[in-house]
Amino acid sequence: MERRQFRAPRGIRDVLPEEIPAWRLLEDTARRLALLRGYREIRPALLEEVELFTRSVGEVTDIVQKEMFTLQKGDSVLALRPEGTAGIVRAYLEAGYAQAAPLQRLFHIGPMFRYERPQKGRERMFTQFDVEVVGSLDPRLDAEIIHLAASFFEALGLTGLEVRVNSMGDGDDRARWREALREFLRPTIAEHCELCRERFERNVLRVLDCKNPRCKELNAGAPTILGFLSEANRAHFESVQKLLVGLARTVVVDAGIVRGLDYYTRTVFEIHAPALGARSALCGGGRYDHLVHELGGPELGAVGFAVGFTGTLLVLRELGLLGAVRERSVEVFVASAGEGLDEEVFRLAEELRAAGLSTVYDVEARSLKAQMKLAGKAEHAFAVVLGGDELQRGTVQLKDLAKGEQRELARAELVATLRATQA
Repeated sequence: MERRQFRAPRGIRDVLPEEIPAWRLLEDTARRLALLRGYREIRPALLEEVELFTRSVGEVTDIVQKEMFTLQKGDSVLALRPEGTAGIVRAYLEAGYAQAAPLQRLFHIGPMFRYERPQKGRERMFTQFDVEVVGSLDPRLDAEIIHLAASFFEALGLTGLEVRVNSMGDGDDRARWREALREFLRPTIAEHCELCRERFERNVLRVLDCKNPRCKELNAGAPTILGFLSEANRAHFESVQKLLVGLARTVVVDAGIVRGLDYYTRTVFEIHAPALGARSALCGGGRYDHLVHELGGPELGAVGFAVGFTGTLLVLRELGLLGAVRERSVEVFVASAGEGLDEEVFRLAEELRAAGLSTVYDVEARSLKAQMKLAGKAEHAFAVVLGGDELQRGTVQLKDLAKGEQRELARAELVATLRATQA
């Protein structure tokens, strides 16, 4: 068999050790802000039944029609999750929360999969920070979710953020808007792209999602939902805006925000950084008050959002906000000053590790000079030198690599001495 070098599949990449500090910054920030607000971490299944997504996301979406990775084994047809909300709601129902404790604040950090054309900031395997509150229609939760999303980016150093909000309505007002939109589009629908013509018949609201320049031109002036909102839905929308303004948020009503997934109702939003120009959108989300019922549970309100880590890292790099993020170096390097000391070096390294001190040692039989050069290049804080004479005396040489200071001390005192430098 011919030998060849394998590569990661197109659109799926490895996160290498030198990249991990930046990823950990996002993960730690997301987890800290979520836990601060009483959200509990959930880790839903990576594979789900395909029908879960056709029922929740909508059969006329690109995700279902073109982008799902599916696997079949016998009669079982599964999909790698293309988005997080449906799986979280499925897990919520399966765990019995709808009956035992309906209000659940949940968050998840993990990979999603979509078969789409890889490009800058868009990959076939991508990590998302998902936040969901299930079990209530309270507009304060809409504001809480939106404020959390904006706070995430602010904690990473972004400033001047703008919250753009719209309402997708619900019930009769949604139906009246849909009919008005259909009447508006009917005279020109033949000029739209093939996908829009299909959406016109099956889910006319999705026509507004089209990125085709000609379709966007034809959609200009289309009626918006805001003219059809019921009194209750309008009050909900206004309450969310008032709460956000009370948190000193810059809020802009943008009737052009129409979330691409079918399950959204009432509040939809996007967080923008206007300083980024045309690519100012950072994340989006909204309310999905019927998804729990659609997936077999009771009628319970829910609201959430998702942040993609790949795009976020691109923004942070573009704005120069990752300069101080560095891989943490190992604290101690154990160097051997002589031959026949390999076992003692190994034993000493494990003693330090057992005491909670990160430690490495040379495994390539370098000279002491080369070992010390290696320790300095790797930016270890300390080098512990063990030689034959030190071994006989029960001592080690401890060198502070930053200060260039070296002293001999009893091996029994080494752990306490090194721990004292951490205080």
